[in-house]
Amino acid sequence: MEILKTKSSLKALFFNGKIEHIINPWKMEVDLAKETITITKRNWYFIGKDSETIAFRFIRKITINEHLFGANIWIKAIGGSVSANYLPKKDLQLIKEKLIVYNQTKKNHIIFS
Repeated sequence: MEILKTKSSLKALFFNGKIEHIINPWKMEVDLAKETITITKRNWYFIGKDSETIAFRFIRKITINEHLFGANIWIKAIGGSVSANYLPKKDLQLIKEKLIVYNQTKKNHIIFS
């Protein structure tokens, strides 16, 4: 199985006026073997990282909001949601496609509504 990784692009952060996030961008990792999605971001004090992990079988909705440069992703799950901002559009489309293809190979794991 493969692990898909992406992080906020410098160009998207700069052109969308989010320069303060250049030194602590959002990072997203999709692990198809462990069936998890992890979103991390270094905290403002640069002492540690904040991360959120969701198991695939709890996903209810994936929303991608595209900007001129970059795109935001919002994943809704039972008990909460996670989001990452200003990621490359092509990476998010690849991740979305991989999740849908992976969903087709499994029964009752990922539920899109």
